[in-house]
Amino acid sequence: MSAKLSAKYVAAAVVAMAAAWSIGGSAAISRGAQALNQPAPTMTVVVDETQAARRIAFVHEEIQVKPGTLALAYPKWIPGDHGPIGPIEELAAIRVRAGNTALPWTRDPDDIYKFQVDVPAGTEKVSVDFDTLLENTISDHQLLLEWSTVLLYPLGIDKRELMVRPSILLPANWKPGSSLHMTAESGNRVDFAPLSIERLVDSPVLAGEFFRVIPLKTSWPAEMDVTGDSQEAVDKADDAHAVSLFTKLVEQDRAMFGFRHWETMHFLISQSAADPYDGLEHEDSPWDGIDDAGLSKKDELERLGFPVLAHEQAHSWDGKYRRPAELYSKTDFQGPERTTLLWVYEGLTEYIGEVLATRAGFEDAAYFRDFRGQATANLMNETGRASSALVDTATDNWVMRNAGPEWSSQRRGQDYYDEGALIWLRADVIIRERSHGRLSLDDFVRSFLGQRDTGPIVVPYTREDVENALSAILPYDWHQFFETRVYEVNQEPLTADLEAAGWRLTYNDTPNPERYWDKPGNYHASYSIGMDLDKDGKIYHVVPNTPAYEAGLGPDMTVVAVNGRAYSSDVLNEAITHPRDGKISVMARNFDSVQQYEIRYSGGVRYPHLMQIPGSHDYLSEIVAPRSVE
Repeated sequence: MSAKLSAKYVAAAVVAMAAAWSIGGSAAISRGAQALNQPAPTMTVVVDETQAARRIAFVHEEIQVKPGTLALAYPKWIPGDHGPIGPIEELAAIRVRAGNTALPWTRDPDDIYKFQVDVPAGTEKVSVDFDTLLENTISDHQLLLEWSTVLLYPLGIDKRELMVRPSILLPANWKPGSSLHMTAESGNRVDFAPLSIERLVDSPVLAGEFFRVIPLKTSWPAEMDVTGDSQEAVDKADDAHAVSLFTKLVEQDRAMFGFRHWETMHFLISQSAADPYDGLEHEDSPWDGIDDAGLSKKDELERLGFPVLAHEQAHSWDGKYRRPAELYSKTDFQGPERTTLLWVYEGLTEYIGEVLATRAGFEDAAYFRDFRGQATANLMNETGRASSALVDTATDNWVMRNAGPEWSSQRRGQDYYDEGALIWLRADVIIRERSHGRLSLDDFVRSFLGQRDTGPIVVPYTREDVENALSAILPYDWHQFFETRVYEVNQEPLTADLEAAGWRLTYNDTPNPERYWDKPGNYHASYSIGMDLDKDGKIYHVVPNTPAYEAGLGPDMTVVAVNGRAYSSDVLNEAITHPRDGKISVMARNFDSVQQYEIRYSGGVRYPHLMQIPGSHDYLSEIVAPRSVE
């Protein structure tokens, strides 16, 4: 990252924040007046999604140009994805024209995301047509248009200043939901007001054949834009009181952050078995993909309350409004960017999401404790913590996002989420304890992420900014606190952070509730014999230095029999519960070989849970208790 460029962006963001309209007062500035102050669009983009069910879209752009070399780019580093993973492989059939004249184009052999076009003399505008394949379709009844997948844009113009006029063509009778300002609707075409390409990429469109807008009766303007694969799915969206939960979530947002950076919060929620667990943050339109008719299922709302529904919208403050300067150092979407501060961007949001979801009622305090205990137990099974610092999981995050569970204990995963959340829990306890209950992490969140009402802008920060903001709330050696937990190899027992909050990690034979990462039929034995299996007996995770590991078992082997009986999760569970002379005999297939393995174990079935430490201060219950808006 260029220090000079980063400083420029910080300065520009401060100027933008000072000039931004206040939602509480200056929001009265009319959109028409704002439009008068905006430069004419450099480009228009029309996305034809009428064939969404066939997973293909047709894009037409008109771009203002000057004669000479035109450099076009397909977005590579997508905000929220934290890596160079723009789906360039789905870009096809590129055609460029000046009037009726076809213009040849060439791809940069050193950067396949960039294209060059020679624009002839006298040309003021070129048209660009191409197809986008396999992207944005959720099902044959709904789509989520992520604009970054349908743009070839001119390089050399700051992303905050490159103005785009967007439009979309939808299948017949489909309706859109978005935070974009609609200017016209004719037939199946919807036109939106011009905006910067930065804001466009941050403003997806959720559309569907079955669509419903649910206004929320909240003190801050908010609504749920809901799609589904049937009319029943959207009609019954409130059968499990989802509307009340999202209403409470917005109120708990206000109690925590104090200020907002958007005009209206649009919760974009798709319901489909084709995309049952997904999501991406956007400043005023977070998208959550949940199971078919998921809003009407109490257990689905509980299961996805904080990892998706509360998490993505909390990013409006942590990640969108306040963003690491190293992740906001470029004037375009081509990168590269640095991701070492994801322990703040994602780790703090993970913690905030857990707290907000519990305060709003998606889960209760017992569920929160059980999840935090299980997440901690999973981290304690990671032998990779003995050699890799937490910051390394952030630095190589986009590679780890594509890694499977095989040998994940050795390589570590995206631990900046769960271990990051545990670190922020400890910070919260320190503030509460040392201030004798007068202050909490909420005070830091309000001062650092809330600050004041603004429009949707980005205010970058550094690690030093985070530590100084914490010190302003409570004087403490926050630099050393994060140095030992994030930037150095930390082999200290993570249970100490839970114990500081008044709870001890323990194990018993009660299975944990189903989590968002679970698949039907999975059997978790990593806390006992040291391996996890899918419904067919295929091992997908083995913990080093456990009985299963010592027996010679490894990932991708398939258990076919246990103690002479055909494999099932019940058979394995019985063998773990009542081992014969401390031994479990396993027959497993590995490639084309079948072999007998002997697991030496006599500890019984074990699952992680939290138990309150007698006589301790129960900080966890205090933390997740709902707050009132002052």
